[in-house]
Amino acid sequence: MSDLKKKGTVKNGFKTLVNAIEQLSGQHFDFDSVDNSDLDIREIRRREAIEASKEIAQRRSENHRNFINSVYESHRVNPEYTFDRIQMDQFNNQAVTTAQGFCASSSLAVQLDSEPQLFLLSGNPGSGKTVLSNCIANYYLNKLWKDVEICSYQEIKRCRTPSSTDTTVDVEEKSTRWDRLSSVDLLIIDSLCQNNEKITAFDKQVIPDLLRTRRARRLPLVITTTVVPNALHGMLGDEIFESLKEYNVMGAALFGNSRRSPISFAGANLI
Repeated sequence: MSDLKKKGTVKNGFKTLVNAIEQLSGQHFDFDSVDNSDLDIREIRRREAIEASKEIAQRRSENHRNFINSVYESHRVNPEYTFDRIQMDQFNNQAVTTAQGFCASSSLAVQLDSEPQLFLLSGNPGSGKTVLSNCIANYYLNKLWKDVEICSYQEIKRCRTPSSTDTTVDVEEKSTRWDRLSSVDLLIIDSLCQNNEKITAFDKQVIPDLLRTRRARRLPLVITTTVVPNALHGMLGDEIFESLKEYNVMGAALFGNSRRSPISFAGANLI
């Protein structure tokens, strides 16, 4: 069959298809009236690129929202504690301001290729350390689109503590957990030296290992403690303290006693 016959066959087939569509729809299509000058291939591709980028951005936003919801559902972070909701007063004003500065400077530290940030927060039990930690976590999740892990030091210690009863699954779970703590975008260690617990020789191996691994990856860190700042060096020891100094440290203190409501017992308030 010649090229002419092929073209004629295609053209006739197209007309037949159009006629069938017109009969079914009750509409008439005049293809001769179409202005081909508007069909600029570059313009079409530009519009397609814009639509594609919008769709990609929408999918990213939806995926991130689903991720945040999964974090909240796991109760890893409390969504109620945010910087715009926290009640500021003379006892926490400086700490909240420093925490906000930490959030802003952490993202810049990566761009400037400088030392990773470490926010060291001291305060009495109940003074608001966990609340402020959650404010930071929510900022990272919602504003910076970063993953966050809040845990106690005891949880970290369990990842590195071998046991004679550990199964293969237990060992693998501990290893996976340690890898996450070492690589998550922001790690918040809430209440180091809880109740002024003494640092053991094993602790002096675990903590510097974690600190140095995260520093090498330029990942920020938040540590809260009940230990007063001037007693921190003596409580932690030289190796841990020197590991902290390898970061760009921002320190703050929460003043005052517990903010939690007292316990009412036999007509008296237990503070």
